[in-house]
Amino acid sequence: MARRQRTVRDLWERYGKEIVAVENKATTARQKARIWTTKIEPAIGHLRINDVTEEDASAVVRASMRLDTAGRVIGGRAEAANVYRLIHHMFRKALAWQLRAREAGNPLENLTEPKVARRERLPTGGEIGALIKALDAAERDMTERPQVIAAIRATIHIGARISEVLTLRDQDIRRDELELHLPDTKTGFSRRPISVAALAVLDSVERMPGVEFVFRAIKRPAASLGYSTVENAFRRIARRAGVERCTLHTIRHWFATMTANSVSNARVGMALTGHKSHAAYMNYVHGDKQQARALADQMAALASGLGKAEPKVASILPADLAK
Repeated sequence: MARRQRTVRDLWERYGKEIVAVENKATTARQKARIWTTKIEPAIGHLRINDVTEEDASAVVRASMRLDTAGRVIGGRAEAANVYRLIHHMFRKALAWQLRAREAGNPLENLTEPKVARRERLPTGGEIGALIKALDAAERDMTERPQVIAAIRATIHIGARISEVLTLRDQDIRRDELELHLPDTKTGFSRRPISVAALAVLDSVERMPGVEFVFRAIKRPAASLGYSTVENAFRRIARRAGVERCTLHTIRHWFATMTANSVSNARVGMALTGHKSHAAYMNYVHGDKQQARALADQMAALASGLGKAEPKVASILPADLAK
């Protein structure tokens, strides 16, 4: 079949073999396959790669959005963004593989990726303290399982993705080096420095012979602790602490923000959070309101001081002309 006669289905077949199967983790591969099967293939799979227009591709992206009667977007932006990224990347490869004419360009070149509004609310230091006190109380009155409490504590101390915490194995802990060596994170192998306090939390969990996971499941001890189990417990802990709109992932945002506010070198913070790119790290960093107010006070004081100071103007004229 001539290259320019191939369809978008042919493009997906090659993309799946050379990109998805080689570069993507299992979860990403499943998501791409779902988007292709349910969103892209029914709409443009039959079209020749060279014939796909901006209107064709953008219609697939927009189809994932939900609109109100006035035509305003009220939902579906995240799914639309996923569709956009997959189509955009597929056609970028089509151009690189010379399956699409260079002059045709990427059909999504002039379309902006749908933006998803941030839902995370950065908890204050006081709220993190309240969460820790609520964990202490739950531990005392034994209202939550010990391994669940420890998993939440570890998330606060380490700032890792909750999936990384729950699948942590004892062999991943390098106690002498105060590091975690995580073999299979979202960005591949990751080496994370940890504190003595974090190590103490990990070592506080009672181990069971033959179980590799630090945080074992409640009903099936050989398995890792389930996300929903910890999530539900965290909701109860947050209610007890009086902290609203805070999730396990919000804790990671708080941790990243605190690291960014504590050191000027972003690479130091990235070493702790496990981010491989500066852009991804900065997506997790929020503005700290208290720090911003303190800076505003400093700037106001500086301006006030400059206003009261005697002007110091150096003359550039010769001494005899300056008189």
